[in-house]
Amino acid sequence: AEENSSTMSKRIVKLLSDDQGEEDDDIPDYSEEAANELADKKVYSRISEEAKWKANMVMKKKAAISNDPNLVIESTSRNPSPTKRITTKVLASVKETGSDTIREYVKSMGQHELLPQESELLLGRQIQLLVKWEGVRHELEEKLVRPPTFGEWSTKLKISVPELKKQIRRSQRAKAAMIEANLRLVVTVARQTVKQGRTEINFQDACQEGIIGLSIACEKFDPEKGFRFSTYAVWWIRREVNRNIHTQSRSVRLPASAMKKINDIRINERLLMTTLGRKPTDEEVASKCNMTIEKVLFYRKSAKDVESLDKTLTSKPGKGSAAAGTEANGKTLGTIIKDAGPTPAEIASKEMFQTDVRRLIKTLSPREQAVIRLRFGLDDGTPRTLDFIGQKFGVEMEKIRKVEAKALLKLRQPYRNQSVKCYISDL
Repeated sequence: AEENSSTMSKRIVKLLSDDQGEEDDDIPDYSEEAANELADKKVYSRISEEAKWKANMVMKKKAAISNDPNLVIESTSRNPSPTKRITTKVLASVKETGSDTIREYVKSMGQHELLPQESELLLGRQIQLLVKWEGVRHELEEKLVRPPTFGEWSTKLKISVPELKKQIRRSQRAKAAMIEANLRLVVTVARQTVKQGRTEINFQDACQEGIIGLSIACEKFDPEKGFRFSTYAVWWIRREVNRNIHTQSRSVRLPASAMKKINDIRINERLLMTTLGRKPTDEEVASKCNMTIEKVLFYRKSAKDVESLDKTLTSKPGKGSAAAGTEANGKTLGTIIKDAGPTPAEIASKEMFQTDVRRLIKTLSPREQAVIRLRFGLDDGTPRTLDFIGQKFGVEMEKIRKVEAKALLKLRQPYRNQSVKCYISDL
């Protein structure tokens, strides 16, 4: 074990000192463009692909390196001049596609070496150094009221710009190595979360959020306290995975504070049921949770989950060949649950019919339009009697009857009702 620890420490030291292939960009160190990149954390916070590849190769076991699809081929050619030597480095990467991607990715994690405590201490110090310098950069930004340049940042740290950039790359490689060595911890937490079966979150999403938590743990970890990194990182990984569960597992997202209240109510209900030997009343639950009855009822109502109408139905597992359960011919909840209200097509047809009727009524005289609108309730949906219309206009009921008959006769004329024949076939 001591020999393996010593070998890993040497590999980590070699990784931190290997700055080949990570050249500086062409942006001037004192330019505004460089300052804006620092403000966006594009330079020192994002781990480069070269650093990730180096960390991956260092953390892999020796037996796995020979079978790894990522190969480094170095070819050396000499110019006629004896003082010049050209070294070409080619990075060939073979990537899986399809459903085997996550399987191969998880399988490759088992080929990574475990970090001894001495190596965690060495990597953690390099990461914390960059975190400390970032605090200095943030204070300088608040003082200048603008993003500082590399030159101003290095002057504040009392080092040169090349030394600053070299340390940034070294800290990035240290963080990449720490993440690569603990990816199996992310997979373990993700599998435990998915196997609980309390949420529909898939394994890939759980791994993705777990890696985000692992990256945060690398920045927060203090190696001087003497704890192992895995003990500290597992809390951050579970925190990010559980946050993703609360965000995506429900169709209607609830705040974390509301979910905590709902869980407290459920726990207290079970405790009261065990103590009393019966189902507790709302008053007892409210008293146990230090809430009002209205709050308890509100959280219970909010805890009810909703089902998507597009959810595919599956049959229950049976015996024999049907033991695995099959989809119910691609049916969804929307196909078997009929909406009591009108369909979108019926609503659109009704609106078009009302529009065409209004255009048809406008072909009448103003007096006939008023009588027809009141008689059949075209404006408010309430039909009026002839007597009511006569009193409204101050004429006899028989007069209103004649106006109505004349208007209906006009509306039956073919050249008028052509636009509404497609709705009512009796016209």
